[in-house]
Amino acid sequence: MLWMRIKYRLGLLYKTVLFKLGFGKLLLKDRYGERILIYHGIDAVGETKYNSRFISKVFFEEFIKHITTHYNVISLDDFYQKKFKKDTLNIALTFDDGYLNNYKYAVPILEKYKVPASFYITTIHEKAPYLWADFLDLVSYHTEKKEVILEQNRYQKNDKKEFIWNGTSMKNSAKSLPYDVLKTIYEVFKDDWKVLPTEDLEDYWKLMNAEQIKEIANNPLFTIGAHGETHANLVDIPLSAAKKEILNSKKQLETICEQPITEFAFPFGYYNQELADYCTEVGYDRLLLVDYNTKKDAQNETWQNRFVMNPYISMEQQLACLLKGSYF
Repeated sequence: MLWMRIKYRLGLLYKTVLFKLGFGKLLLKDRYGERILIYHGIDAVGETKYNSRFISKVFFEEFIKHITTHYNVISLDDFYQKKFKKDTLNIALTFDDGYLNNYKYAVPILEKYKVPASFYITTIHEKAPYLWADFLDLVSYHTEKKEVILEQNRYQKNDKKEFIWNGTSMKNSAKSLPYDVLKTIYEVFKDDWKVLPTEDLEDYWKLMNAEQIKEIANNPLFTIGAHGETHANLVDIPLSAAKKEILNSKKQLETICEQPITEFAFPFGYYNQELADYCTEVGYDRLLLVDYNTKKDAQNETWQNRFVMNPYISMEQQLACLLKGSYF
């Protein structure tokens, strides 16, 4: 892990030097390839102190304008059908989680440039108005609490405003908890949430409602897929709970969208063969990952890995990494 971080930073330094010396065109030279991009949140200013995966609407529009000018941007359906152009980069766009900010900022920009995209929705709405991770990010940053107890473990707040126990953050520990246990986090911090300016911070927690999801589903540019119910790590929670999340999210979205939901994106990108088989069993034709577990998995044409966008680097750096297909 340490070596990977070092390699990543050295790679960015190398690219920075080339750009400053005027040799950046070497890194931005078009090349043939295929990428499915994965976005999460879009906000007004690109604030990452609450969520490290958010980019600004200005950066997003600049990026969309560039890729539609220089590369071949296609729908995920065309991507699966391999309708690629030669001698250029072929790109499909996806969004995970189902944030309201996708509807508020991303959708108008995508419509402006006529860019197709697929949105993978977490259907937690009947259980909570937010995803547990976003709730935890916001209250951790703003609370005056110095320590809290979760599952009999005493978590202490560090300088990065994370709660840590035994070298592990509460957020990482929570990924492997089933929702019945996970929701106790809401009780631990319920008073902290009450005093937050939640409407001012809505870009960082509010989800699309059923009407907005259906509107996107009815737009010929876009498609809707499932992303589980509670954004749990499906690999670590009990199998029965994981299957329930996979099936229920499909049923809920089919009720909302009034159309079949046949694509599933695994939360955090974590999957295994048993869960993948179950997805196929209940009617998902396409599975979206982050990275393949094995080389054999990469040969399954119904499974596709995705390139995670990085909010901490410049446009030039992002494009160079995208063309290369790696941050290393």
